[in-house]
Amino acid sequence: MASRKSAKAFGTILVSIVIGGLVAASLTIRGKPGASAGAVPPSETTAIPPPVCGRPNDGQVHIPPDWTSFSPPATGESYVDPVFGCKVRRLTNSSVEETLPDGKRLSFMHYYSTFSPINATDTMVLIYSSNGAWRIKGIDGNVVIAAGKMPTMNNGHPVWDAPDGNVFYYALGKTLHKATIAGGSVKSTVVQTFKEYGGIVSPDAADLSQDGGHIALVGQNANNTMDVFVWSLHAQAKTSVYRTVCTISGSVTTTPQPGCLHKLQLTANNLLSIQFAEDGPGLEQGTRLWDGTNLVHLQDTTNHYDTGYDLSGKPIFIAVNNSKTLAPLKNPCRGGWGLDVRQQENISSAVCLLDKQPSWHVSYRGSASQPWAAISFFDDRKPGPELFDTNPAFQAPSLKNWELFEGEIILARIDGGAIYRLAHARSRSAEGYWGTPRAAISRDGEYVVFTSNMAHPDGCPQNMHVPDECTDVYLIKAH
Repeated sequence: MASRKSAKAFGTILVSIVIGGLVAASLTIRGKPGASAGAVPPSETTAIPPPVCGRPNDGQVHIPPDWTSFSPPATGESYVDPVFGCKVRRLTNSSVEETLPDGKRLSFMHYYSTFSPINATDTMVLIYSSNGAWRIKGIDGNVVIAAGKMPTMNNGHPVWDAPDGNVFYYALGKTLHKATIAGGSVKSTVVQTFKEYGGIVSPDAADLSQDGGHIALVGQNANNTMDVFVWSLHAQAKTSVYRTVCTISGSVTTTPQPGCLHKLQLTANNLLSIQFAEDGPGLEQGTRLWDGTNLVHLQDTTNHYDTGYDLSGKPIFIAVNNSKTLAPLKNPCRGGWGLDVRQQENISSAVCLLDKQPSWHVSYRGSASQPWAAISFFDDRKPGPELFDTNPAFQAPSLKNWELFEGEIILARIDGGAIYRLAHARSRSAEGYWGTPRAAISRDGEYVVFTSNMAHPDGCPQNMHVPDECTDVYLIKAH
């Protein structure tokens, strides 16, 4: 799913290069949430287990060593990030896996940050490829369900069941299906056929709900308007429906972003948050919360966001918010453009999560029991360091051109109380959208998955299915 915009904050930063790993064993934090980029809060003491690897944020720039020569290991094997100390496992190898009939090679990715590719038992990963196919691998990198054995599904994406690690859901035609994995194969059963629609889709980029009992879908009406709705898997009924004014040309089944819809997500309390394709103050513009009666304005100028609960159990959304995104909001971070954690039911109330960040994607499946958000960073400067070495616009990383947090995978505690820097994604993100890491966290916070083209610093092989796309999927055990 393509990014449309990113916000940046600028400031004076202390720059240094630090090599070496650090594993933290425990963390007691005192401080005022969001005081600075990853500052430790002064006013309350909270004991929350930290990640099993990574470095607490020191507010300094860290350049990845061996940028032009690093080579990741084979599929299923791991390396230790030389700066932050987390072990990173490679799950795919686009250079050797899945040759198409024309001899071309596929690139692999986990798709997007706001739905988890990892199943409920942290044993399997959904993996997407450049030809639109899905397959399932174990976290050891071995194939569980090959692409040819996956069920046929509409465009969009499947989502894992929350309690059962062997179950996922997908849409085909106008029917929602439940797929069960057993013995290297998939058995599908019908959950519900929506006869009132010409077709349905599980669109960018909603996950199964926080409570595991609801799924967000889009149905196409006879007049080509769309019903954006929440389906309860337990009650077998719609719990919320928004009918669009805009219409779609063609079939909803063929696109993950139908008509005026750019992104759809469920809030922690099972309401629809809709990011429309156009920014602005209008009815079907910006990011809106459908409360069952009204489209409540969350953002008129949109950016990447995700949803969940805060430590007190209140529904929140994470994004960059200020008077430029929605008047008269104020950003709680010093730079004025930081990522904040904002109360869904009182959007004037927010705490600073991270300040001075580069372009980002955020992933959160959390609450008090899992209070960590995964954030990954990328840059598309041209000229710049996040290009293939052979690109005429490539510049070697230096203290002059590498930004704070650039290219990193981090965990941020949802109250703004702690930042842990896990690894560099080492991806040449400026080569194209799919080269951005888009890190996604598992529901239980145990794992983080990201995409990178780090295996090809000199550029993609000539026989790739999509030129200049040679990405692979990587896994970090965070807790």
